[in-house]
Amino acid sequence: MSRLSSSPHLIQQHLRGVPSSHPQDQLPPWILNLPGVQRIVQRIGLTEFRRRLFHMSPALLPVWLPLIPHQDTWGPILMSVLLIMTVVTLLLAIVLGPILMRKNESTWKFAVLGYMLPVVGALLAFPGRAEWGLMTLQILALGDGSATLGGMMIGGPRLPWNRSKTLSGLACFTVAGSLAATYSFWGEARPGIGVGTAFLICFAAAVCAGIVESLPIRSNDNLRVGVTALLVGVAMTLLLV
Repeated sequence: MSRLSSSPHLIQQHLRGVPSSHPQDQLPPWILNLPGVQRIVQRIGLTEFRRRLFHMSPALLPVWLPLIPHQDTWGPILMSVLLIMTVVTLLLAIVLGPILMRKNESTWKFAVLGYMLPVVGALLAFPGRAEWGLMTLQILALGDGSATLGGMMIGGPRLPWNRSKTLSGLACFTVAGSLAATYSFWGEARPGIGVGTAFLICFAAAVCAGIVESLPIRSNDNLRVGVTALLVGVAMTLLLV
């Protein structure tokens, strides 16, 4: 294959089907040149790739939190950061909506609100139990995001209760969601608990949330997935801790 035929510019034109001069129809070359990105974009499409990035990137926010000394009950600084990030995310969702929405999608803003409400609600409603909110965030961000990505990339057998969903998607949801949630839950839990206990809590929450995500319901699933993860996580904590 020649260098010209494999250039990011021509790949962008191929993915769109028709040439376009609008910057919003393109990805920066440095992103396309990352290992595996071109294959993913070719497989799932440019809009879905952007959508997965937007959906999964909030999982990076709490990565360093366990390493930062802070109060059990989040003080005004962390809560202010949470509020600012919430407002910024809402504004970004509105601005980036045209390049993130699927064809004929009309519930984009509600989907973003449904994503954020369980997380922010948990952090506000349960002072001193930030692990529940962070667990919910990780299951929504990486679990739900991986279900779509894994299902489209891997494919395979369909779920018996929903032929539009795959077993691989549900497995990706469970694995990615439970592992990421375990890290945040274990790091933030006060008093501290063992990694094994944190994993059991988060695994149960991820499995139940993954099943809810896979149900044949046409409305956006962010709210019901987040609420399910939160409720199961709280119940498992009360049972095991």
